[in-house]
Parts: sequence; structure tokens; C-alpha cells
Amino acid sequence: MMYLIMTPSVMSAQTQPKFVTPGFTPPPTVISGQPLLNAADSVMMPYPVSNAIPQSYEDLMKAEFAADLSNPSNITTTVDFDPQLGFYVVRTRLGDRDVTTPFYLTQAQYNAWQNRLAMQHYFRQRNSDSVKGEKDKEPFNILDMNFALGPLDKIFGPGGVSLKTQGSVMMSFGVKSNKTDNPALSLQSRRHTYFDFDQKIQATIQAGVGTRMKFNMTYNTDATFDFDSKNIKLAYDGEEDDIVKQIEAGNVSMTTGSSLIRGSTALFGVKAKLQFGKLTTTALVSQQQSQSTSVSSKGGAQTTEFTVKVDDYDQNRHFFLGHFFRDNYDRFASKLPFVSSGIKITRIEVWITNKNSNFEQARNFVGFMDLGENTHLASTYWKPDMTLPLPTNSSNNLL
Repeated sequence: MMYLIMTPSVMSAQTQPKFVTPGFTPPPTVISGQPLLNAADSVMMPYPVSNAIPQSYEDLMKAEFAADLSNPSNITTTVDFDPQLGFYVVRTRLGDRDVTTPFYLTQAQYNAWQNRLAMQHYFRQRNSDSVKGEKDKEPFNILDMNFALGPLDKIFGPGGVSLKTQGSVMMSFGVKSNKTDNPALSLQSRRHTYFDFDQKIQATIQAGVGTRMKFNMTYNTDATFDFDSKNIKLAYDGEEDDIVKQIEAGNVSMTTGSSLIRGSTALFGVKAKLQFGKLTTTALVSQQQSQSTSVSSKGGAQTTEFTVKVDDYDQNRHFFLGHFFRDNYDRFASKLPFVSSGIKITRIEVWITNKNSNFEQARNFVGFMDLGENTHLASTYWKPDMTLPLPTNSSNNLL
């Protein structure tokens, strides 16, 4: 039902409208001698109220007012194509019922409308991403960095330069002092003071330049083998149509498709994988850091056979047992692989300085440097026996 209220100064009794619905008394136009409305009291809205339901092509293309609310979810506007007429039919429905008269759109009008909707969605998305990027912007973190490459994206691919570090580092420092009141030990051997240093590091560094170049480095002090504790790899991955498929430098692996020829593990070097049409080539230049060993035990003791070549020595680690061997080295090694020395050493005892706190087999000893020498004596106090050509305990009177 509708009520129309008019002021007496504007409309007379003859032109006063009649109510459509009978039986209702019209509301009074004057209360206590004052009119309800006055022309001077009317307020004009600064912006027109737009129609929430489109009824023509102009309603679809007109600019939207930012203060207007969206239609409820149960009011939908759909577009159907009529192949017989060649037009697009626009319907606005409330559930299954049309709330307005459907109207037609030509193909040009429909394309213009869809182009306008796509541009509006694009700019809204860009505006939302920019606002979200400002909100999600985090402070600079040296452990997680990302930089853009700019024109270099064409070479290394999109993604920029990224660096991510994760892991844990735990270090402990201490000083230990042990004292053993054992009369059998010397005074200096009864107390041992030493530093106790322990570290536990598990770190991983992942860096990348675009989508083609990757760098990985892991460091783990709890690894079982030494070559597994440090792992470094720099890899370049090509595209599907590139000749260079992959280039790796650092810790690489070599796998073969045959069980007769097994690939090696724990390799450090450079590996390249190339493809020429249907031909795939893998080239590897590396150093093997692992080896296979076997251990045998007999009679409760562990025995290991090994061979030391004459040229396989380290400075300050391998020594001659006496001047006799040093003086005759060239003569004994002149017919290699046959060693013409005629001497076979069957037993050698090596004593090391005790740096631990275990004193179960600790002994005090005195070392002499002239044992078995008759030509090179550091002290003239000993008298050599020149009748003995081979080194022996009787080479001089030291014992």
C-alpha cells in the first residue's frame, strides 16, 4: 500500500489524489495547525540512486557508484545465447523467477560488456595484490633473501636470486682436570688438565638463480662417513629443447643402467649431461672419495692386510727406520718391483703419547736415537762395531 502526502500550499482539495485501496482513512496533512512537509525542508541527494537490477544495455555499461551495495546472493544475472535470433538474452532472476523483463544484446554489445568486466576484475586484482604485498612485506632477513634479476631472467629463468638457510648449531666448551693418586705414576702424570670442546652442526644452504641454476650445501657433524659430512653441489638445468640438459659441479654421482658396470658413489668433480636428438651423453670428471675395505678376525684379534708402496709416503709422517735403509735406498729400489734389500721386518712396536684420561696401560719409557747404528751416531760416547754390516742391537755398545 502507498500513501502520498502533499502540502496544502502546493495542492488543492480538488487536485488531491485519491487512494487506490478503499476502506483506509488517509493520513492527516496537518498536525496542530502545522503542515507535515514543507518545500523548504526537502533535501536533494548529491548522487542519484542507481538501479540495482539492470533493465537495459545502458544499465550494464554505466559506472558503478562505490557506495552502492551488491545484490543479494539469491538475485543472479545470467546471459544465454539465442542461436535462432543471433542475440544474447540477459535475465535477472530471484531464485527461479524473473524479477525484470529480459532484454537482448548484440554480439558487439556483449563483447564490450565482457571486456569491461574483465578490465574491472583485472584492476581489482592488481589493487588487491599491491595492498596485500604491502601488508605481507617482511623485514630484511639474511637467512632468507630474494632479489629480482631483471633482464637476466631470460638467461636463468624467472624467480630471481634466492637464498635460504636453515639448521641448528650447538657448541659446548669446558675444562676438565683429572688427578690420579697412583704411586706408580710420576707426579706429572698424576694430573691431566685439558679443554673439552664439542660441536654439533646441522646446516643446509639452498640458493638459486632463476629456475635453471641451483646451489645446495649441507654440513652435518653427525654423519657416519667423513665424505657425507660436507656436501656441496652447483647445478644448472637446461630446458627441454636445450642441448645442455644438466651440468653439476661438486658432490656428484654416476649411475649406470647395467648391473655389470656399477656406478661409483661419493664422487667430487664435474658432471655434464648432453642430448643430441635421440642420443644422450653423460660426461664425468671426478675424484672418488669412498673405498671398499674388508676386515677379517682370527683368534679374537682383528687383522688387516695392507701394502705401502715406496713412493706412497707423507712428509713428516713416514720415516726410515735407520740410516742403513736411507743410505741403501737407491740400491735396494733399483730393480723395482723387486726389492733387493734381503731384509724382512717382522715386528715393529709404535708408542704414542697418552693424551687421554685412560691410564690402564700407561708406562714410562726412555727412547734412544742411536740404537742399531754404527756409522751415524749422534753421540761420540758410544763405540760402534764396524764388523756388523746390518743394523742390530750389537751395532754399538749403547745397550
